[in-house]
Amino acid sequence: MEFVTGFLLWLAIGLIAGVAARATYRAAGTTALLTLLFGVFGAFIGGMLGTSAYIFHNPVPLRLGGILGAALGALFFSYLYHFMARKAV
Repeated sequence: MEFVTGFLLWLAIGLIAGVAARATYRAAGTTALLTLLFGVFGAFIGGMLGTSAYIFHNPVPLRLGGILGAALGALFFSYLYHFMARKAV
């Protein structure tokens, strides 16, 4: 049950980071759906990287590393999408 809760938390963090990135740094030609998808993608990549340090002990997504990694990954990928879209236009 901890894994399902952790993944749902990562999903929520990704959606919140996508909304925050769209609200603070909007570029021409970007869509809300892609911003949210990049936020969720970044949250899962960052969360998995954050829990990889605990792989031999207890790799639960609810650990601090997983949550922090999910938040940083979601923000990074969302802002990267907006930055690249702005440079492409």
